[in-house]
Amino acid sequence: MYEDYSKEQLSLLANDKHYYVRCGVARNPNTPPETLERLANDKDSWVRCGVANNPNTQPETLERLAYDEDWDVRWYLARIPNTPPKALERLANDKDYYVRCGVAKNPNTPPEVLEHLANDGHYLVRTPVAFNPNTPPKSLERLANDEDSGVRRGVVNNPNTPQYIKTYLKILKLFK
Repeated sequence: MYEDYSKEQLSLLANDKHYYVRCGVARNPNTPPETLERLANDKDSWVRCGVANNPNTQPETLERLAYDEDWDVRWYLARIPNTPPKALERLANDKDYYVRCGVAKNPNTPPEVLEHLANDGHYLVRTPVAFNPNTPPKSLERLANDEDSGVRRGVVNNPNTPQYIKTYLKILKLFK
């Protein structure tokens, strides 16, 4: 929508009174990092979500958004592959399980963060941990005995799961 605008025009549009214009600027791949930094402080959460989704957003800005008051912003941030590991670590301890689930699904979540999330009290967080190819085999071994069949199914389908665990689960038919 705004791809044809110059960086100067996008910077001006970032001041528009309508949130949907600012949101468009925040999502535009041509928006410069300094404009995105300013929009990261916008009062509207959808604008901040757009900043989180923008590939030009600087790592420092993304790390700051990990502390955003709105769970939507933190959820968007948790799922984005270019979110810095430090922000993912912070989000792995979020009070909202949707945010933690986003971290568990992120293809760039570090193994030590996934190890932490493998102990989460919510099966909707443990399930994507079991499917994530970055999950360490030690955590997959623990998740193989999870009470939830979706978690166990993730363990069977994970390329890091040792063959003896896959065989064990198949023999016992613990996955469905």
